[in-house]
Amino acid sequence: MIAKFYNFVTDSVSKPEMRPELVEARESRAHLRLQYFCSATLLMVVIIFAFVRIRLRTAPLERDEGEYAYAGQLMLQGVPPYQLAYNMKLPGTYAAYALMMAVFGQTVVGIRLGMLVVLLTNTLLLFLLTRRLFGLLAATVAAANYTLLANRLWTMSLDGHATHFIVLATLAATLLLLRAIDTQSKTILFLSGLCFGVAFLMKQHGAMFAVFGALFWAWSEWKQSRSWRRIVFGGSIFGGGVALPYLLVCLVVWYEGVFPQFWFWTIQYGSTYQKLLVWRDLWLRFLIAWPWVKRPILTLLTAGLGLTALFWSRRGREHAVFVLGFTLFSVIAVCLGFYLRPHYFLVLLPAVSLLSGLGISATYEYLQRRNVSSTVMLIPIVFFLITYFSGLLGQRKFLFEMDPLNVHRQMHLAHGFAEAAAVADYVKTHTTEQDRIAILGSEPEIYFLSGRHSATGYIYTYPLLERQKYALRMQEEMIHEIEGSRPKLLIVADNQLSWGWDDWNSSEPRMYIFNWMLDFLSAHYDLVAEVPIEKALGHQLGNHSCFYIFRRNDNN
Repeated sequence: MIAKFYNFVTDSVSKPEMRPELVEARESRAHLRLQYFCSATLLMVVIIFAFVRIRLRTAPLERDEGEYAYAGQLMLQGVPPYQLAYNMKLPGTYAAYALMMAVFGQTVVGIRLGMLVVLLTNTLLLFLLTRRLFGLLAATVAAANYTLLANRLWTMSLDGHATHFIVLATLAATLLLLRAIDTQSKTILFLSGLCFGVAFLMKQHGAMFAVFGALFWAWSEWKQSRSWRRIVFGGSIFGGGVALPYLLVCLVVWYEGVFPQFWFWTIQYGSTYQKLLVWRDLWLRFLIAWPWVKRPILTLLTAGLGLTALFWSRRGREHAVFVLGFTLFSVIAVCLGFYLRPHYFLVLLPAVSLLSGLGISATYEYLQRRNVSSTVMLIPIVFFLITYFSGLLGQRKFLFEMDPLNVHRQMHLAHGFAEAAAVADYVKTHTTEQDRIAILGSEPEIYFLSGRHSATGYIYTYPLLERQKYALRMQEEMIHEIEGSRPKLLIVADNQLSWGWDDWNSSEPRMYIFNWMLDFLSAHYDLVAEVPIEKALGHQLGNHSCFYIFRRNDNN
């Protein structure tokens, strides 16, 4: 009797809830609430990090940003890359900076506003990509986590590095690639290849994503058609799109007469640079990189959950090849050359964020299919909110409290970038636009901030002291260019971080340029100003690390 009564009660309670129209209404309400939550979350994230970026808009430029800004400034003046600024990077980021400055102005604030647009565009593209694969909730989590990870102090992501632009071009290319696979459109396939080619132009690391795109497209085409002819034909179209941006750059630099410099710096010296890695120190590079990889740990745990969801979630299994391939090649792009600088990890953030979105949404959908209560279904969303706000609070001092200058110093302690801005102010007020200046050190931001052209294309002095076969040739070329240009002002950065010397031995052949510098300054220049560099330790010329400003005297 008790069993019959229990069955009667449970049937009378559960059966009405299981009627199709009630189930449909319940799911509709849950879907509507989820949409409201996702919209509110995205709006909150955009507002928070737009505020952060605008608040920090006056932070000084670091040297990579100075290089991009100076080269972009020259392009806006009609001066081609590699004519007055030598570097092994491809010119895509130079063009991106030129575009930003054409829109927002040739100022530090203009660059910061441009980078805000890049950040928001990357967030939107990742949202669209993740929504296409795993739905609205996954897209919202991925976009939110990306903005959190792309505004962290320890990956130097607050700076305008080339890796931000690699992400921009790669996400656009990947969206187009998936669309091309669905529609079998050769035009969209070509455009996808074009965007992957642009990612490569931003920095050589972007080539890894072009390889991923080619392999994933070939796998998808083989699965659909089993035709090698179609793979070869479509692959030629895709490959043509990838190659076109680089070929156009070669054509432009040839037309401008700087192809020999372009070829030497990006190919000959670039390949030599990769050989400078000391393999016995490789483990140390990974050890140093670990603190940048592991934080924030809770977000990475969510991404790990997403990685497991590729095997137990239906939607995860459906796109497992894409996600695993995208993640693998993101890791390879970070490790290319095994230098593992903090900002290299920025190209890994979309994959990590996508996996974190999958982890939350797959868990939510699993609970939804189990027909659990609304409270239980909220567990993965609550977990996401906890991980997100814990990561946000962990960075609150840098994001919301410290002034821009001190935030910058936390990222670049002892480099002297704030002091370089003071030097640029001095240069601007004591020279005319027609005057040339030279910097013995690696501070290209001074050229940009002062609006003065360099007397030499060597805007970095690191290559001159590297243990590579072109070092002495580079020193002689820099000396010849400076002596021939007779710069009005010559700035010496007496800071080990601006030169990269590993040990100081004036009799060593690599130190030839320092011996020349002392004789040249003594014969032709007078010291007119000093700007001490805060916290810098490595120096040779005086009692403390300084920028020394010399003016050409009448004995020239």
